[in-house]
Amino acid sequence: MRQIVCAVILGATSVMATPVLAAMSAVNPALTQNLDTRPKKVVLLPPQVFVFELSAGGVPTRMTDWEAAARDNLSSAATRLAHDTHLFELVPAPRPESIDIDQLDAHIGLYDRVAQSVFVYGRGEQSAWAHKKNEFDYTVGPGLAFLREQTGADAALIVLGADYISSGGRKAAFFAGLALGIIMPLGQSFMTAGLVDLKTGDVQWMSFDSSSSMDSRNPSDVDGLMRALYQTYPGPR
Repeated sequence: MRQIVCAVILGATSVMATPVLAAMSAVNPALTQNLDTRPKKVVLLPPQVFVFELSAGGVPTRMTDWEAAARDNLSSAATRLAHDTHLFELVPAPRPESIDIDQLDAHIGLYDRVAQSVFVYGRGEQSAWAHKKNEFDYTVGPGLAFLREQTGADAALIVLGADYISSGGRKAAFFAGLALGIIMPLGQSFMTAGLVDLKTGDVQWMSFDSSSSMDSRNPSDVDGLMRALYQTYPGPR
């Protein structure tokens, strides 16, 4: 994930400091107009989620062991809830040794950039960009077609995000600041999940959510997040 941590989290002012309750989404009109074209089999790409600890002074330190737990939680929740809600059959990605890792990483990086554009323009919430809600031409190109050949999947589910978790010192500083009338921001997370058609590379659906209380190391928190993201998926369950 190259840009979504910096660009989308810092730009997501409309959802900052909100609980995981009502995710936002952007959907390709071609999908909503013909729900029969919804993908039936989807390959889950390894979640690209980065987790940081915020020091008392607000300095973020990347925590790779926390990231491993967060990514496992996201993979488990995404797979379980896709089955429980009957959205699609979700299958794991092929083993790294059997795929072109560089090709995969390059397209996840491209998707990262596209996700930023979809968040800013594709939801059509600003009058100047309202037309982009219908002129939904976001794509990463056909470079992930090899996953279709290897898994038989129609689409790929890509999960990106970042989670900033306050240290004990940060929390103590927060409460000390309150006593002095100073508001000090605590942790913040931003996550997005989306489907990419493996034949064309076209983005079919994206969902976004932000929270100041979610802890990606906690399986129940991640379950709530994925449930909220999936609730924006178009059509019957």
